[in-house]
Amino acid sequence: MNLKGFILNNLRPLFYFTWLMLNFALAQQTGLLDDEAYYWVYSRFLDWGYYDHPPMIAILIKAGYGLFQNEFGVRLFIVLMSTATLVIIDKLCEKRDDNLFYAIALSMFLLQIGSVIAVPDLPLMFFIALYFLVYREFLSESSFRNTILLGLVIACMLYS
Repeated sequence: MNLKGFILNNLRPLFYFTWLMLNFALAQQTGLLDDEAYYWVYSRFLDWGYYDHPPMIAILIKAGYGLFQNEFGVRLFIVLMSTATLVIIDKLCEKRDDNLFYAIALSMFLLQIGSVIAVPDLPLMFFIALYFLVYREFLSESSFRNTILLGLVIACMLYS
């Protein structure tokens, strides 16, 4: 197999890897915005809910900040969720149409800009996409496992 054939066969993983590395670079090189600092304060005092937001963003920031005590730690799980959201959207597309996938991914350019900012939007988008994936699995097989998984994803969606 030549190099061109190898690249074409592995374009999606390469795209995901590039997306992830670009987000990691942006997350590490930019300072915290006002909203991120606000949610970081939430993460210092975890609770079931806050005046204006559910607790998922605080939980994600606390987990990431526990690993890296800097801006990168605040944004770690947001960056991972951004890439995972694209993977889930890819799995939700029943027809393997590269043009459709890249049109969706590239139309989410604002998501790319916002996919390194630790705000509640991206976790909500991730759990909504995950909900549709788990719900499709639940419809094909309504097992106890799929029922519990669907309930957990709905709870995470509500806490986002």
